[in-house]
Amino acid sequence: MYINNEEEVISKDKFQEIINNLDIGYFKGLFKGKLLIHNTAINKILGIDPLIDLTGSHSSQFFSDPEVQKCYHDELSKNGYVKDFVAKIRTPKGEPIYIQINSHLIKEEDNDRILIEGTVTDVTEKHKLEQNLRETEKKFNLIANNSNDLISILDQDFKHIYVNEKAYYSLLGYRKEEILGKKPRDFTHPDDLKKVSTSTKKGLLKGELSEEFRVRHKNGHYLWIELKGKFLLDKNESRGAILISRDITKRKETEQKLRKSEEKYRSLIEDAQEGVWALDENEITIFVNQRICEMLGYTKDEMIGKNLPSFIPESMEPLIEGNRSKRENGIKETYDFQFLKKNGDIIYTEIKASPILDENQNYKGSFAYINDITSKKIAEQKLKESENKYRTLFESSTDGIYSTDMEGRFIEVNEAFLKMIGYSREEVLDLHNRQITPPKWYEHEDNMLFTHFSEGESKVYEKEFILKNGDILPVSIRFWILLDEQGDPYRIWAIVRDITESKKLEKKLKEINRIKSEFLSRASHELKTPLVSIKGFTDLILTMHSEELKPEIISNLEEIDKGCARLQKIINDLLYTSRLESPDLKPRLEKENLSFLINYCANELHPLAVKREHSINLEIHESIITRFEKEEIHEVLSNLLSNAIKYTPPRGWIDIKTDLTEEFVIISIKDNGIGFTKDEKDRIFKQFGKIERYGQGFDLGIDGTGLGLYISKKIVESHGGEIWMESEGKDKGSTFYFSLPLIKD
Repeated sequence: MYINNEEEVISKDKFQEIINNLDIGYFKGLFKGKLLIHNTAINKILGIDPLIDLTGSHSSQFFSDPEVQKCYHDELSKNGYVKDFVAKIRTPKGEPIYIQINSHLIKEEDNDRILIEGTVTDVTEKHKLEQNLRETEKKFNLIANNSNDLISILDQDFKHIYVNEKAYYSLLGYRKEEILGKKPRDFTHPDDLKKVSTSTKKGLLKGELSEEFRVRHKNGHYLWIELKGKFLLDKNESRGAILISRDITKRKETEQKLRKSEEKYRSLIEDAQEGVWALDENEITIFVNQRICEMLGYTKDEMIGKNLPSFIPESMEPLIEGNRSKRENGIKETYDFQFLKKNGDIIYTEIKASPILDENQNYKGSFAYINDITSKKIAEQKLKESENKYRTLFESSTDGIYSTDMEGRFIEVNEAFLKMIGYSREEVLDLHNRQITPPKWYEHEDNMLFTHFSEGESKVYEKEFILKNGDILPVSIRFWILLDEQGDPYRIWAIVRDITESKKLEKKLKEINRIKSEFLSRASHELKTPLVSIKGFTDLILTMHSEELKPEIISNLEEIDKGCARLQKIINDLLYTSRLESPDLKPRLEKENLSFLINYCANELHPLAVKREHSINLEIHESIITRFEKEEIHEVLSNLLSNAIKYTPPRGWIDIKTDLTEEFVIISIKDNGIGFTKDEKDRIFKQFGKIERYGQGFDLGIDGTGLGLYISKKIVESHGGEIWMESEGKDKGSTFYFSLPLIKD
């Protein structure tokens, strides 16, 4: 018995596991009674925690409407089963949902109990969709039944399954029963059948149909309709179509009349460079030529039958009524007007409009010739904007601005130029450029014009003007040459700046530099004379009397000798600096191997690097041939490399690298030394710009004048190169760069 009981328990649990894996709800219970078993999908449908057991709940708890429950039980009692029964119920939270029930009755053999077993599916979303569909159908029927257009729906065999009867009866005289089950071709004019068939085949490929053809009225005559249709496709196969048709009989009659009257003029109109547009009395387009279609970006078919407001921006709408009133009164006129292109752009036009009158002088529409003047309008607008900008800049500029013709006669001047030279505007416009230019500048300016004629503009250069009071005004000037449509020069524009103050400062600075250089030269020579004597006698004593002197005296004399050497280097640097500041000094360029010189300097300073336990790494090209003065570039390399060695704490590293561009070779010397702050970076290339490191706890070589980098800068710049440095900050190392032109010849 134990085993049998255990097997029974296992079988029940297994069954519960199976039904819990179903996606739909499963239940079993007493007919009109309590629930005996269910799966968790039932909980999910009702929005209840899956762990809650609903067993023992009465079926009436789940039906919100007793009548629906009674109907369900009656159908079960009658048939013994229920299929796809939809009922509205409420969840324990009171939310209404719709369920679909499939169930059947079971009668147990060992007793008289009747059970219900079945499945439940949540069809709430489906019910909502069906309800929305019904509402949509109501709206569709409301619109269709009140539309003047013919609206029909075809099945897959292209037979009518729906028509809006009111419109069909009003236009064609048919009742719904006379059309349903028949095809559109059954009402089509025989001469139009082939055209409609061809359009239908093309429409099936595109999914839509558009055609104009004749249909038969119930009394036997034919009307013209314009049909627009959409095919209902499923996997590229037609499942029917929706058609909307509009009566265009009057339009066709008007077109026919116009066609007859315009035949002798059509060729002329079609080939016209002007757009031609004709409207009927209701401002419906009845004719356009190809030119107006090109202007607006439409085809003729897209324009014919459309009213005038379809092609104009809102800003033009108030003008339409006034223009129409003039046409109705027989008035012809020419005016500017804007149209809206198919792509949304505005087009500016000039219209010559005339009325169309019948033989009784009744107004039947209007006829217009249209010219596209968009380019002209845009050009005028841009010119106006440009003139406003130019005039504002011209008059508000603090620099003098003037223009002359190619002969040098003044055409236009601004206020700043008038104040600069002291003349009135009227006086200047009667002058020639050379009348206010000293003769010594004539040849120079002629050469500037000739040299820069092909470029159209000059570089900034200096000249002088003669002021009205006779004084001479130094200026910097730059000019532009304007060309006409044939490419010939016709105007010169120039910007002038008064450089009187900068000339005074320049003169004063030259005098200060001359005095400084003279002082440095004299001071260096005066210091050099006694220094030679001191060093000479010190060397003599050490050479001839060292055996007679005590060690401490010899040590002192050697310090004197070293001090003399340092002072000698300072004096030489001062003299070299003075020489470098001469404007006439030019380097003696010779073809040299820069790579060889870099290797030479690295080997030369290798002992100093070894002494401070540094490693020097070279990543340079095998051979770099260019033109430079070897001694001067040696000075630059030695300065930079020795600084890197001295200002890097012991056991550091130094990388020397070369890079080539199209025009320059760039040499870089990088170290992991003490680096520079932003303030220090701004000082190092200036005279005596040495950064003091003494007493800051660094193990560095600190001797130097602060002239080394200044001298290096002067040398590199005299060669046509640049020198600069980069450092991320203190204790983050630094990289010094300098460039030299690559001169191959």
